[in-house]
Amino acid sequence: MQQNFTAPVNIRFFHPSQADDASFAIAVIVTRCGTRWVYCRHRERSSWEMPGGHREPGESMDQAARRELAEETGAAEADLTRICAYHVEDDPVYGMLYYATIDAPGTLPVTSEMTEVALFETPPAQLTYPAIHSALFRQVQGWLNVRSGAGELWDVYDENRMPTGRVHRRGDDLRPGEFHLVVHAWLMNSRGEYLLTKRSPGKGFPGMWETPGGSALAGEGSLAAALREVREETGLMPDPACGRCIFTCRREDNFLDVWLFRFEYDPEQIVLQQGETCAWMSADRDTLRRLAESGALVPFPYSIPPTDSVDDEPCRSAEVKDRKAKKP
Repeated sequence: MQQNFTAPVNIRFFHPSQADDASFAIAVIVTRCGTRWVYCRHRERSSWEMPGGHREPGESMDQAARRELAEETGAAEADLTRICAYHVEDDPVYGMLYYATIDAPGTLPVTSEMTEVALFETPPAQLTYPAIHSALFRQVQGWLNVRSGAGELWDVYDENRMPTGRVHRRGDDLRPGEFHLVVHAWLMNSRGEYLLTKRSPGKGFPGMWETPGGSALAGEGSLAAALREVREETGLMPDPACGRCIFTCRREDNFLDVWLFRFEYDPEQIVLQQGETCAWMSADRDTLRRLAESGALVPFPYSIPPTDSVDDEPCRSAEVKDRKAKKP
């Protein structure tokens, strides 16, 4: 398969039509079996990798993906979906990323390069290609998230977070230079514990822990979206006055606002949203670190709140931008 990248690498994701078909040489398949992820171990290595490999002469990329999946997992049948193309900086060839579901691994062919297939709740710590395969895994989780909420309508913003007047349907591709709004909410009680929810099996990052959050709907400001996401995913309704934005940034296709609510939430009032969340827990900062280190926490850069986020100095950046956006 690929060169063994262990240091951070730059990966570009794009539509396959943006490159000549002859440039594509590698198929990688993020594969799920039930609620667990499928990884393979090469007979010459002790680390784990996703099914995949180089296409052979005369094969299409889809044919290569199906062959590699069968050879490296033994699965007799698979539901295979092409996600996108990708390119690792300085690599002379391009790759195609797929998502597949299988009923069960099967007996490996005698010609297989793999010697073992295993199922994991979260990606294993020892990866053969940690930088690349971690990035590909995250890309597929984002795709699964979009599919789970297809049909939502979002307001479209320009690069300065000004509304364009257009509305975007979730699941469609945003145009270059278009952005939507995403919010996440930390709920912290007086003991310094944060409320986490576990993602349901059908979503991206299934079975992993995170804070309530999601995309703002058309017509919503940042605070309203954060309160709605908290209510939908936990059944709780914190006082808007006890919340403040502690972090905001612009990402590839969205603006992200992270909110902190000081809130004495009552466990008896928590109602999980079917299809979105399946469990909850209260976690202090040490527990958050342990979850992150074990791979059980969704790997967002804001998965652990900064230590200075619990002071009393308000961050108004996101609110100011929302007010500006509403001016005619």
